[in-house]
Amino acid sequence: MFGDEASFWLDGSLHRTWARVGEQPHVDTYGMRKTAHVYGALSLEVRPSFRFQFAHKFNGHTFLAFLKLLVRHSHRKIFLILDNGTCHNLKEDGKRWLADNKHRIELFRLPPYSPNLNGIEGGWKETKKHTTHNAFFHTTDERDAALRSTFRRFQRNPAMLAGHVARFL
Repeated sequence: MFGDEASFWLDGSLHRTWARVGEQPHVDTYGMRKTAHVYGALSLEVRPSFRFQFAHKFNGHTFLAFLKLLVRHSHRKIFLILDNGTCHNLKEDGKRWLADNKHRIELFRLPPYSPNLNGIEGGWKETKKHTTHNAFFHTTDERDAALRSTFRRFQRNPAMLAGHVARFL
């Protein structure tokens, strides 16, 4: 599986769009970040599965909670490929848990500055395309509901993300 984390602001991401000649496209904004932090994992299969978990912030503690979620929902050993983000550094209790569960999960770190080698990066791009591009959310709950809806759509329709892992198969 490919693993990573992504942040989504309350203000949607501005992206190119069509507009009538002479009319400036407009997207409302509060000018506040109010960030949603999300861990995700995408399996390396023809029909990839997608797992996600919201976190209040990115750190070793919340990363460990995500690893436990992955293990809980898998019937086979997970080989998790991820970058060297500081939030992927586990504290002593996390290292102990990882050692105790090495038969269920193993972490593999990508070389620095190589997001092109992590298939889930395309999943985050799809998320922004389907959820946050040129969107305005009144509340964080509204944004988070939209994100959950997109993530569940990925889970129901693996073809939406299949192209992002196909080159690694």
